[in-house]
Parts: sequence; structure tokens; C-alpha cells
Amino acid sequence: MPLVNTTMNVSRIFYILIISSLCSGAVFAQENSPYSRYGIGDIFPNQNILNRGMGGISIAYHDLQSVNFSNPATYSRLKLMTYDVGLDYSSRTLRTSNTTNNYQSAYLIPSYLVLGFPLSKSKNWGMVLGMKPDSRVNYDLVTRGRLPGIDSVLNQYTGEGGSYRGFTGFAYGSKNFSIGFNTGYVFGSRNYLSKRILINDTVSYRPARFTDSTHFGGLFFQSGMQYQIPLSKKTFIRLGMTYGLDMRLNAKRSTSREIYSIGQRGEFVVDSVFKSVEEKGDITVPGSIGFGLLVEKADKFLISAEFSQTPWSQYRFYGKPDALRDNWVFRVGTQLIPDIAGKNYWGRVAYRAGFYYGPDQVDIGTDMNIWAFTFGTGLPVRRTFYTNQYTTINLAFEIGGRGTKQNSIRENLFRISAGFNLSDIWFNKRTYQ
Repeated sequence: MPLVNTTMNVSRIFYILIISSLCSGAVFAQENSPYSRYGIGDIFPNQNILNRGMGGISIAYHDLQSVNFSNPATYSRLKLMTYDVGLDYSSRTLRTSNTTNNYQSAYLIPSYLVLGFPLSKSKNWGMVLGMKPDSRVNYDLVTRGRLPGIDSVLNQYTGEGGSYRGFTGFAYGSKNFSIGFNTGYVFGSRNYLSKRILINDTVSYRPARFTDSTHFGGLFFQSGMQYQIPLSKKTFIRLGMTYGLDMRLNAKRSTSREIYSIGQRGEFVVDSVFKSVEEKGDITVPGSIGFGLLVEKADKFLISAEFSQTPWSQYRFYGKPDALRDNWVFRVGTQLIPDIAGKNYWGRVAYRAGFYYGPDQVDIGTDMNIWAFTFGTGLPVRRTFYTNQYTTINLAFEIGGRGTKQNSIRENLFRISAGFNLSDIWFNKRTYQ
């Protein structure tokens, strides 16, 4: 009877789901985040799911079996052909300061699809190909008020879109030092729609509609380095640094200001006050810089801390700033593997925890911070080495928030992330056929 490779069957299903999700934009999306209106939207986590379980620490971290695309210097440490894919499920709860009502939304979206492989056996050269989401725009809000001296008014604001990046990276390393870079293409869109309806019992007003749609794309470049200081045979300190250049994205923007009416077949334009089609311009997205420190006892324990900063006040959309400010994020994380070579399965599992904190880049006139506690685990699927396959399922849980009681809108976040990592030894001649 033929043997069935269950690991490969699971991986094929996972890859098909990820690829179809990247093509469609999301598996399931009902997210509602009003702060995604600013800049290029809510920034998507830029770490491997393995690292997210440790508070997102990644600048000074590397692993022989996973692809750490946050710091491209780590590619030089890859020893096996490695597939790494991930999915995110996020749930947000919105709370406003003037009501006790809560508004919940959730979405499922692919995290990344990457392929890493060593380029040489004699030298530490590595290469990675990948694709991942960068940001998301998704909100739907309704406000009611009164225009002084006119009438009551209802406003509806909706937005959708986001950005993605396809990238490749290269790295070279010596025994204790490595350096690398990522480069590729960022592309996406953001689409805003605002409606205003005047409410009056005797006078009939035409509702107004304002649309703003922008498509953009451009190149990016990010570099990274790591330096390792041995303390003993299996214990060492590692320093890391990443630096990303500013991105200048070419854009085409279409806007309209219209009066419309609602008929049996839906909305139709009554009069167009203003309209522009594919106006060319550019979007400037600032780069970031980060530093990390890690202490590790190989295959046993590690603890790491890192600091990154992004000058979001330099963001420009068609030459104009947005309600953004410079921000920074501090992260700390740890991992423990009780007995990696033991016979007990749970002794070979990696247990992770972490925390991150920093001011949000959105500037609404009051202090607003982001924070989260994270937990994670790495579950080995295969332990037999004669198959030349090493498979791990990484899980990460994130519980955090955005804003305080002083902010008009607060967000609570719960995120579950699942990653599938498969490493394989390719191009080796078989001893037995």
C-alpha cells in the first residue's frame, strides 16, 4: 500500500488558500477601523508569525528554519529550502467616549507567502522571494448633527483599499557578521466615499456624494545587518539593525463632487459639480530605522529587546501632509524550548511571549498609544530527519489596544495568527532509490 505524505497534503492546501487569498485581497473582511482613514491606512504587522508570538522582536533574531523577512541579513543563515506562509484572523471592538455601545468587526487575511533558500554551500549566501500585505483601509462610519441655521444632517464615511508588496532579498554572512537587503514593488489603492443627506420634513434636498480614488505603485529598498558576539560554545549576544529608505510612489487620483438621487435601480447622478480623472502625482512614505539586542542559549532560551522609529510627519500625499506624527515602538520578547532533543513531544515545543508599546502615528490632537501582549508557540509536525523535511506550525495570539479613555474612539484588538513552515533539503543525490 502506498504511503501518504500528510505533511505535504496539508501544505498544498495551505498554499492554495494563501495564494487565492492574496489574489482576492482577503478571505473574509468586515473590518471597521476609522483610524485607517489616515496615511496609507493601518500598517500591517511586518514580522513572521514566529516572531509575533514574542512581541514582534525580529531585528536581532535569526533561525535556520524560518524566513525572517523583517531583517534581510538573516537570509545568509538559511541552510534549507524553506516555505513560510501565514494567515491572520483579527477581531476589533470600537468604543466611543459619548456612548456605551460597542461596535465589533473581524476579518481574515493572508499574512505572507515567502520562499527562502541558500545560494551556496561553501559560503553563506541566501535569497528570498515573497509577497505580503503592507496596509489596510477599511471603515464605515455614520454621524448625525445639525448645520447651524440650515437643517439636520446625516454624514456617511466609507473607505476601502490597502497596499501590498512583492519583494526579493539577498544576504551574505561570515561566521559572526551578516548583511543583506530587500527590494521590490509596493502597489495598492485607497478609495474614499462621503455622503451628506440633509433631513427636513417639508423641504426636499438632494443628497451629495464625494468620491476620492487613488491607485499607486513604486519601488522600495530596505537593508539590514547582524553581528554576533560568542560568550561560550552555545551562548551569545547578537546585535541587529534595519534601515528602510523613503518610498516615492507614483499615483493616479480621480475625484468627484456630485448631487445624486435614489431610484428603483439605485443611485444615479443628477449633477456633477467637480470631476477629475487620473490626476498624476506622488505619495511619499517615510522609511524607518530599528535596533535590536538578543541574548540566546542555542536551542534552549532567548530574550530580546528592540526599538524602531518612523518619521510619519514626513508623509506627503500629492505634496500635502496628513494627520500623522512621528512614532516609535519598543518590543521585548522571549522563547523557551524545554528539551529540543527529548522524547517528550511537549518538551520539544517552543513557548513564546512578548509585549510592545509606543505612540500611534495618527495625530488627532490627543495622546494615543498602541500596546499589546503576545503569546505564541512553535509546534513541530515532523521529528524524523531521514525524510529531509522539517515542518513546524507557528501560532501567535495578540491582545492589545489603541487609544485611552481620553480619545473619542478606542480600539481593542484580538488577533490569532497561524503560520506553516516547511523546510526541505533539495538537490541532494539520493543514496537509495
